[in-house]
Amino acid sequence: MSRTVMLVALVLLIAAVTSGGASAQIIDPAVHNLERLTPLQFGSDENPASMEPREYKLKVGKGYRLKISASDLNEYAFVAPSFFRNIYIRKIEVGDVEIKAPTLDEIEFEKGGEAELFFVAVRPGSFEFGPKGMMERGTVGKFIVESAGDK
Repeated sequence: MSRTVMLVALVLLIAAVTSGGASAQIIDPAVHNLERLTPLQFGSDENPASMEPREYKLKVGKGYRLKISASDLNEYAFVAPSFFRNIYIRKIEVGDVEIKAPTLDEIEFEKGGEAELFFVAVRPGSFEFGPKGMMERGTVGKFIVESAGDK
């Protein structure tokens, strides 16, 4: 966990404890003021190797929701290793299940389906993503994360 994220968490914890005891809550930026991103779709009836959209622009410190859908035409695995290492993952929802994990390697869809990723961007940069096994053939997207002060 990055030093900045740990410091922010510590400050919020201290503020919660000193401001109201049991009724105080830590405010999680991934819950409040979330921006819903355009859903990411793997595969279509016309082209099983399609992926849309191919670019997302994000801001450091902002909370996001990303719905990821995969057609049942292929097996798809959403991979974005450098992106996953540079975000705070609050949770992943699949149906009625919430998965809470500090990091992940991929989200695999064996027979189509949907998952929703709730996260906060914590570091600026440009991070590639795509379906495992298809990135080498040009099916690649980018998460472009800008500093909070950038316009």
